[in-house]
Amino acid sequence: MGLHDILAANRFTVTPTGLLLNDTSAQPVADPQVAAGAGGVLSVLALNRNRNRNRNRNRNRNRNRNRNRNRNRMLDAAPDGGMQEPWRERRKLHELADQWMALPLAPPPGLDDLRREAVDLLIKQALRRSPAEAQRHEEIHREAGLELSGYLRPLGIEELGDYGATESLFYLILALTDEIGLRYKDRFGVLRPNQVEPRLRPLLPNPAHQSYPSNHSFQSFSVAFLFSRVLPEHPASSEMFVTARRIAENREWAGLHYASDTAAGYALARMVAPVLEQVCAEQMLAAQAEWL
Repeated sequence: MGLHDILAANRFTVTPTGLLLNDTSAQPVADPQVAAGAGGVLSVLALNRNRNRNRNRNRNRNRNRNRNRNRNRMLDAAPDGGMQEPWRERRKLHELADQWMALPLAPPPGLDDLRREAVDLLIKQALRRSPAEAQRHEEIHREAGLELSGYLRPLGIEELGDYGATESLFYLILALTDEIGLRYKDRFGVLRPNQVEPRLRPLLPNPAHQSYPSNHSFQSFSVAFLFSRVLPEHPASSEMFVTARRIAENREWAGLHYASDTAAGYALARMVAPVLEQVCAEQMLAAQAEWL
């Protein structure tokens, strides 16, 4: 409610002892003459400010509640309400390190090719402002964190609470592939797109690691590959790959990744999937049981 709306909807009376709002609420002032002038307006502004403060407080409370709800769905709950680190799965992943640390992932493009790819990102940057691509802004910001709605929506379980094992499996895949992807990024050390093409204005700050391969692409396609092994006959298994592609390409639209990063993430997911099947076998069976 704006200042003019408040003035129109309420009646203010200046008295020797203070300012009365609708003859019920007194707000003491030191000088009635001041109250008759600036004091009355200041009181209205204070009223409006308090209402805005309460509105913002409620909005932040709802936002924190949603954030905590998403965080509490992650992996297994610890007795103190925190989240348990999947150390058993990480240990098993490292026991199989010889199967994933030196995979034949193609080397990244050279600098001239990266510059050419960056021109394509400039085109996406311009198209980002078009109504047809407006939805990507919200998606990009939502997908910046550890968030499952993009994976749950194709399965029709985004608003359901009976698929905890499936959600835990997805979170586990995201956690393990994050570690694997960072090792490959460090191996290749590719500059971010706006470091190659300064005219690029990414929607989000550059992450503090290298560009190739795209971890969003690697993680998203890994979720799709493993779910297709959990329930190969599920109609949404193929739709998971469409969602994975959308999430991966959104990072290009955000100006954070080249198309070659996206392609490398897919290739790495395909090669790592057999390893993840061994590491996540127990969680895959638990997820499968929710659907059968």
